[in-house]
Amino acid sequence: MITRIVIIIVLFCLSKAGFGQQVNIDKIRREYAGAVKDEDLCEHNLKVLKEGAKSPTDKVYLAAYQILLAKHIGNPFKKVGQFKEGKNYLEEVIKENPNHIEARFIRWSVQVHAPSFLGYNNNILEDKNFLVKNLYKLPNEEAKSIIYNYLKGANPYLKGGQVFSATELKELAQ
Repeated sequence: MITRIVIIIVLFCLSKAGFGQQVNIDKIRREYAGAVKDEDLCEHNLKVLKEGAKSPTDKVYLAAYQILLAKHIGNPFKKVGQFKEGKNYLEEVIKENPNHIEARFIRWSVQVHAPSFLGYNNNILEDKNFLVKNLYKLPNEEAKSIIYNYLKGANPYLKGGQVFSATELKELAQ
């Protein structure tokens, strides 16, 4: 009897400590744009990513959700601190994976929408050009479609060199 109890306790502890929540990156990716307006969704996905992010793609979305959480914080000092934490983590991931297509997309989307006073806008055109030249290489068709639709949908709101030309949109659609 005692042996059974010990085994059950050990298995329970292992399941809590060692395995955490499994990251469903396809779901996380699909919910990225919605998490901008939905604080509960943002917090839930951030928790899942903090517990289970292992791959570079998981880590990219962990950084993205850290940044998104800043939108839901009222205190301006905490808001800026949260933004910087996510930004720094995103830059680390990009430094380790400079050709990671989704990382460059996330950085582009953050920089395009970040308030100018944060000073996080130096890579917009670099990332835009990278996406135009490389999006077709993304092996996950759903991810490619999500990114393309996001870029195409954002285009009417962009300014200057940020705007994707008809030729660039055609390249992105490949």
